[in-house]
Amino acid sequence: MTAGADAALERELEAAMGGMSADEMAQAADKAPQTRDLQEDTLMTGRVANIGSQDVLIDFDGKSLGSMPLAEAGKDETCQVGDRIEVAVIGQDERLGLMIVSRKKARQLAALRGMQVGTVLQGVVTGMNKGGLEVDIDGLRGFIPASQVDVHFLKDISSLLGQTVRAEVTKFEPGEQNIVLSRRKVLLHEAEETKARMFAELEVGQLRRGKVKSLAEYGAFVDLGGIDGLLHVTDMSWGRVQKPEDVVGVGDEVEVKIIKIQRDKHKVSLSLKQAKPNPWTTVSERYNVGDKVSGRVVRMQSFGAFVELEPGIEALLPVSELSWTRRVRHPQEVVKEGDVVEVGIISIDAEKQRISLSLKALKGDPWSTVAERYAPGAKVKGKVVRTTEFGAFVELEEGIDGLMHISELSDQRVKAVTDKVKPGDEVEVRVIGVDLEKKKISLSMKPPPKEPTPEEIAAMEKERAAAEKRRASQKPRRGGITFDWDQGLGTLDPNKFARS
Repeated sequence: MTAGADAALERELEAAMGGMSADEMAQAADKAPQTRDLQEDTLMTGRVANIGSQDVLIDFDGKSLGSMPLAEAGKDETCQVGDRIEVAVIGQDERLGLMIVSRKKARQLAALRGMQVGTVLQGVVTGMNKGGLEVDIDGLRGFIPASQVDVHFLKDISSLLGQTVRAEVTKFEPGEQNIVLSRRKVLLHEAEETKARMFAELEVGQLRRGKVKSLAEYGAFVDLGGIDGLLHVTDMSWGRVQKPEDVVGVGDEVEVKIIKIQRDKHKVSLSLKQAKPNPWTTVSERYNVGDKVSGRVVRMQSFGAFVELEPGIEALLPVSELSWTRRVRHPQEVVKEGDVVEVGIISIDAEKQRISLSLKALKGDPWSTVAERYAPGAKVKGKVVRTTEFGAFVELEEGIDGLMHISELSDQRVKAVTDKVKPGDEVEVRVIGVDLEKKKISLSMKPPPKEPTPEEIAAMEKERAAAEKRRASQKPRRGGITFDWDQGLGTLDPNKFARS
């Protein structure tokens, strides 16, 4: 000790003596056992008599005094005058007649005394080598092999340097004081305790917060705080989900609902969508018949296309509602998956979770005004879209086709339709008939018939008048045969042959 330290210690001794004279102290020392007979590493318990700036003076029941560095008390312990404390003898101060004691050494001896395989110790990671981590346990050296550092293999174990860790003794040789530890066993044990506690608390229907731990093709695993639950892809959203990563990512914080617990198998099933209201319960608040809405085509069947109006709300666009003018056999003739379409709502059944849509509803029926645009005798232009043996179909406008029969291609005899027109040809045609009920238009490329002259009209009128006069003056003949001059045909009257 330095002179200053000796002086300080002497002052502490005087304070600890509590006013006793030197003779009285000598007499007490004569009655006390000889401290020099105590071996090093002997454990003793005494009372804190005084706390100085650097040392702590400990009274061993008035029989002897010990001096311990203040730093030996340790940050994790309280040290106040009057406290009883266990220390280890590490030497003697002959000049002052004091024992030199150590709290740190006492902790080491206590740890070694009760140490065995399976004991859990706490220490600070002080170093690292290729084999693992070095740990300081109250001055004792412990070693954690790299394979025992964590539950999972850690590529970089240096992240634990300077940290306080808990580890289990897996190998101990008292003579060599060689302590081999496993942090992995402690972590596994703690995880099992946490899992058991969590399973006791979990109930179906609870809402829990968790963190997405990993993704799989069929869903995601969510850490609920010691227990992993499966969030299946079908329970991620009220809408259609193709891949888990479309909804969640590793590390995401999510609120989920517990929908199933298998305690015997330690399995928990979770739902992200059931933690939120079913959108169908309020669908009538957002949609009405007659509304114009837009959505994305998500899938198709032969009878129609399904359109997602919002996550969880899919509506059917029937094949019969795709076009006014075309006979659509499959929805893919009009729309494709992924298309965003504008449609009209034609029916809503919230109870059955059904909405019907229509493309036609947003457009007027073009056939309702066809007669105004294509009157018989009108000349129009169009494009030949296809040909058959009996004629050619001409597109007059989108969705409106007319048929030009082979006999209307020319005023001359035509052997094959393609001799006159081919698909893609632009043609000028004449409307010769419109059937709104059957939605058919007849066309012709033949020149229109010539208008009769006034003289021809007068001659036809004269001939018609003469025929009427002959019919009026004609008398019935016996025998039953009459002749219709207008038709030029003889008819047989059966009444003429009736028996009298």
